[in-house]
Amino acid sequence: MVDVFSPIDARVLARLTPATPSDVDVAVRAARAAQPAWARRTAGERGRILHAVADLIEANLEELAETETCNTGKILGDTRREVRRAAGTFRYYAGCAEQVRGETIPVGTEYHTYTVPEPYGVVAGVIPWNVPFFFAAKKIAPALAFGNACVLKPAEETPLTALRLAGLLAEAGVPEGLVQVLPGGRETGAALVSHPGVDLIVFTGHHETGKAIARTAAANLTPVALELGGKSPQVVFPDADLDRVVDAVVLGVFASCGQMCIAGSRLLLHESIYDDVLDRVAEQVRALRVGDPFEEETDLGPQITAAQRDKTLGFIAESHSTGRVVAQAALPDDVRLRDGFYVPPTVVDRLADGARLLREEVFGPVLAVSSFRDDADALRMANDSLFGLAAGVWTADIARAHRFAGQVRVGTVWINTYRVLSDLVPFGGVGLSGYGRENGTEAARLYLRPKSVWTSLTTGLPQGYGLGGAGAAG
Repeated sequence: MVDVFSPIDARVLARLTPATPSDVDVAVRAARAAQPAWARRTAGERGRILHAVADLIEANLEELAETETCNTGKILGDTRREVRRAAGTFRYYAGCAEQVRGETIPVGTEYHTYTVPEPYGVVAGVIPWNVPFFFAAKKIAPALAFGNACVLKPAEETPLTALRLAGLLAEAGVPEGLVQVLPGGRETGAALVSHPGVDLIVFTGHHETGKAIARTAAANLTPVALELGGKSPQVVFPDADLDRVVDAVVLGVFASCGQMCIAGSRLLLHESIYDDVLDRVAEQVRALRVGDPFEEETDLGPQITAAQRDKTLGFIAESHSTGRVVAQAALPDDVRLRDGFYVPPTVVDRLADGARLLREEVFGPVLAVSSFRDDADALRMANDSLFGLAAGVWTADIARAHRFAGQVRVGTVWINTYRVLSDLVPFGGVGLSGYGRENGTEAARLYLRPKSVWTSLTTGLPQGYGLGGAGAAG
């Protein structure tokens, strides 16, 4: 048995039995058995069931959000928004199901040639602990919309809402066996991604885990999409709207207690505005309220795991000797929260090039601030990372903004905004941030593969083919 904790106060929320390799095998076989009949259903029928799932999510919004807050420590406003996003994801893919098209390819007058998009079969979805309910929806909804089955492994620390989603799927009419949610840790995940009955793996999480999954999947030649971490820069030029910049920077790195793959954890300021913007960011950070995520006044809850708390505190402790700690928010003094996994939101500058805080993903509420001289210097610093998930650029010069967007090595660029996401827009990274794209039209390319069909419109051998002299006649 494994205890599931609340990071708010370290109390045990549930005790679960992890899925064994044998359980994984049973689940994958059940999904394979259920998938062909699901794929034969019309897109409209699949879409209607996904809409029913969305209806049930919305009907249970408060319960789901409160469970998510208990299990993750994220403020209730965030978890309510994420539950709504999950319902929207099911609705979006319900509509996408009927938009799948093949194409007719004019290869000549002798053939009628076309493609048919077909589902892979069984999709293994593996998700992290930071946004568990939404990521469960993000893996399951497109898999089902395009005719696949899905076996989902949530993080062992935050499985509660994914397990609840499985119940809502059954209530909405998703056939038995088609979707399986398997709680567990490393052993469960390893058994799933190595299973020969899995046809596609879609993973969100840490880059080292992504590398291990890619190595394992190679043994079966199972295709993989990996959405991994980031060390995303926000680059601010002197002509930017600095009031908007300060608010966006604070939200972009400290929301969700910094536990976002797209956290704007590197702030690059032009030297002419460096002191002004840094002072304003520091002032906002000192005023952040860390505490009970169920209270409306709270800005940040705890880190989701004790291990992540310790990792973040280690980065902060190191920063006292490798840089300058400019600002910190206070930790909660509520005795009810003394065992929770809280860390102080922190701003650090004067770090040397190559410092760990500039190179490694913290996944906590820590902002590293640096200055640049000109456009070329800003681009060099933005690209000085092995990650490449996202970046923000703030400037009134639209030509400069688009030059930067074209040259920065990331999967998503925000211009004069940050942390805006939509199911309609492809998302993914480069480098250690992974490969493959989810969302939008890219989702159909990810969850479907084309089959090519050739039909001869003539009699006899295909022109130009034959054995020996038969094929040489001209």
